[in-house]
Amino acid sequence: MTSAPNIELAEPKTQQEWAEYYRLRYERLRKPLGLPPGSERDDPSEPSSIHIIAKMDGRIVGAGCWVVGIRSGSDPGARRMFVRFRQMAVHSEFEGRGIGSAITRHVEERARALGAVEIVGNVRTEHVGYYRRRGWIEQGEGDSRFGESISMVKRLS
Repeated sequence: MTSAPNIELAEPKTQQEWAEYYRLRYERLRKPLGLPPGSERDDPSEPSSIHIIAKMDGRIVGAGCWVVGIRSGSDPGARRMFVRFRQMAVHSEFEGRGIGSAITRHVEERARALGAVEIVGNVRTEHVGYYRRRGWIEQGEGDSRFGESISMVKRLS
């Protein structure tokens, strides 16, 4: 899969790709909070998540994951599919080059193709503007286990 010039998106396959993927998630998302290595894998949905890496010139420079869920709708018996997007990280040397946008766009496209009605996520407060510019809407306080965050949603239509 490719998304933008020089950015290749794929699921990690080799042991080396998995190691680099988790290292990037840890370095960018958990280490700054003083959490130990391995904390980037603590989410119960980790085994059922779809994992994405972004590569430039063969180097892993971005990571993220998402998982599909089902919610009951307002009508009895109605069910709605949604996607929970989490743990997006971009290597500090590669920020501002469209890597996060490529990952986000890819997840949105995949979610739409599956028939999901929305994408949800906990967004750290310093990144709310990024998601807002991409059509996400604030829904209230997010999970604060990994830093101050806002619950956000993007409706897919």
